[in-house]
Amino acid sequence: MDTNSDEVKCKNSEEESKLVKSELCGPGTGTPSIWACLIVTIITAVLSNLAVDWTKSKYLLEATKSDIQPPKYAIFLHDSDDKHLRHVIEGLNQFGYERVGVNDSWDLLWAHDYPFSTLPKLKNLESHRLVNHFPGCGFLTNKVDLCTSELPFLPRAFRLPEQKEAFLDYAEKHPETLYVQKHNQHRHIKIRSPKEIGLWANDSFVQEFIQRPFLVDGHKFDIGVYVVITSINPVRVYIYTGDVLFRYCPTKYYPFDPEDVDKYIVGDDYLPTWEVPSLRKYYNRFGGSMRSAFEAYVRDQSLDPSKIWPQVEHIIRTTILAKEKDITGILRNYKTHNFFDLMRFDLFIDEDLNVRLMEANMSPNLSSAHFKPNSLLYKQLLNSVFNLVGIRPWSAPGETMFSQATEIITADKNLATDLNQCVSNDCDKSCNKEECSLCLLCLRGSEYQLLQKSHQEHLHRVDMKRIIPQPILDFTTFDINEETKNLSSKNAWLTRWFYNKCEYDPTWCT
Repeated sequence: MDTNSDEVKCKNSEEESKLVKSELCGPGTGTPSIWACLIVTIITAVLSNLAVDWTKSKYLLEATKSDIQPPKYAIFLHDSDDKHLRHVIEGLNQFGYERVGVNDSWDLLWAHDYPFSTLPKLKNLESHRLVNHFPGCGFLTNKVDLCTSELPFLPRAFRLPEQKEAFLDYAEKHPETLYVQKHNQHRHIKIRSPKEIGLWANDSFVQEFIQRPFLVDGHKFDIGVYVVITSINPVRVYIYTGDVLFRYCPTKYYPFDPEDVDKYIVGDDYLPTWEVPSLRKYYNRFGGSMRSAFEAYVRDQSLDPSKIWPQVEHIIRTTILAKEKDITGILRNYKTHNFFDLMRFDLFIDEDLNVRLMEANMSPNLSSAHFKPNSLLYKQLLNSVFNLVGIRPWSAPGETMFSQATEIITADKNLATDLNQCVSNDCDKSCNKEECSLCLLCLRGSEYQLLQKSHQEHLHRVDMKRIIPQPILDFTTFDINEETKNLSSKNAWLTRWFYNKCEYDPTWCT
């Protein structure tokens, strides 16, 4: 219905009201009609005002609708080929997001490559914008920096050429040890003896080769665990539990031949789970996942696969906390910290089911072009990640990417904990006591937002499991003081909040 017809209707309504009024209140009408005349006068005034208000409301609604736009996303790449991000793009399109250019106004920047050195405007990121990497994430994903960190679950490594003397000394003391030399580009890896190592190769490192891997049908393999970091200082980290990426070497490990890299290096043409003989029945016939098929095989060997996953969580947790200070130092240069990071930790298992870390990938491959069955893994993973960080389907006018972060979902009562402590310490009068640090009245604005985001993430985890702050498997034996004594003040503060939530609601324990 157009504007002119609306105006005609309003005028017609007014004319009809005047006609009725003239008939009841005109000359010659009797005294009993005085009341009727008064009533008609009031009704006429009300109808006229309603007609005007309705017309104004209609104009305002139409104007508002025309101004509302769905959230926008941009893709950052060093080249124009975005085929490997097909599932990311499809997922965002299905959520109702519109793609724009990197230099346009966007709500989400999905960067396949590290964007911060190329896009300096990210230092002044507006509060409604979100980026899928943390500044400084290279402290985790740079292979040289990570593998030479001397963490106990990393095979011994030496940075070259700076640590060549230490490497030669170690090699002399361990004459049976073999090594691989790696660069940040992770290309041309091959087992070498100490004499074959290029000691003067810049931006490289040499790493001990673990010679007794756990094998499945004779094949060496690695496992890829998807990790999402949603906050640094304090740290919040989740792992994807929907499945784990298992990649098997195409050639059997024995008889071992260092010249045949397909025996010990997982490449692009790896052997997938559904083609490994002992795993086919579990994966193809009985509908298992890659992880559950592998676990079934381990149990067939009279071993316990449950030994593996606590090690995996410990390795990821320890690695990220070890790099937190470095990343925090970079973050100080940024106005807002609206970042998250989806990465994949690659690990392997020795024959005693001890887990070792290989590397962390900044932008893990999410393309199923090579292996079509991986499509479901990537789609479900992305659905969990999107929901966790606040990227949710857009449908209603006025809805934005973060519109669900309101008091309808997260109110004060959802954040308040340990009320007895707050009352006994008179935290409503003074916030100077340490015991008051989690009391609602003592929270600073930034702290309130941190707890609000933590609450939002917990409600929208889907298949993501929180590993930092550490899950509480048994509240009766969990020692909160022991857990927090070596943490930074902010990490200890957030850990105590989760602990308080867990005390009254077991769903918050893990």
